Amino acid sequence: MGARGGVGASTLAALLAAHRARDGTPVALVDLDHGGGGLEVLLGIEDEPGARWPDLAGVRGGLAAADLDDVLPCWRGVEVLGPDRRGGAPDPAAMAATSAALVARCATVVVDLPARAILTDLGGGPGRAGPLLAERTDLLLLAGQDVLGVAGALALRGALDDGPAQLVLRRRRGARVAPLEAAHLVDLPLVGLLPTDRRLADATERGLGPVVGRRAPLSRAVARIARGCGDG
Repeated sequence: MGARGGVGASTLAALLAAHRARDGTPVALVDLDHGGGGLEVLLGIEDEPGARWPDLAGVRGGLAAADLDDVLPCWRGVEVLGPDRRGGAPDPAAMAATSAALVARCATVVVDLPARAILTDLGGGPGRAGPLLAERTDLLLLAGQDVLGVAGALALRGALDDGPAQLVLRRRRGARVAPLEAAHLVDLPLVGLLPTDRRLADATERGLGPVVGRRAPLSRAVARIARGCGDG
């Protein structure tokens, strides 16, 4: 989850999912920002065949993991479930059934979570992310390494008290805020620092998604973050 828009939370989610899928481990990447097809456009799979959230709106009850065989579009070995140009979100029953099947099917489920979803779900309101949040073991809050980034993280901090969360900082050149100072202010453990890789924009523009070499500093940073999450 990004503390502010544009900080790169969707890119981090995609990189974490791709990292976990490198050895053939079954991984799903779920987009819960139902305003449009943002994640699939980022990945360059908007024209790939497969089901999106609007197609699963009528799902009910006991959906088996095998029911999702060859149903979802894939990116770099990752099964992707998100909205498309139609927008809209499934009702809670559809999300609960699909989420349970994904958790049973995959060793890792990475969720790209908009801040407004967690504020309503964890803040007691009628949120949409509940079924997936109930299964989570880690929540990463991504913030910029600057005053505005820390302020955004602080604004969300109160909603995270009921579950484990860790802080990831997007490095800023010449930042006046030290990483450990930011972690202390937000009162979350710092699990990683993300450097900027300017090649990501070019790869995305060419429809490849956020692709980065295994030896690149960003790839190594993502690997460290993955090791700090769950079993990885």
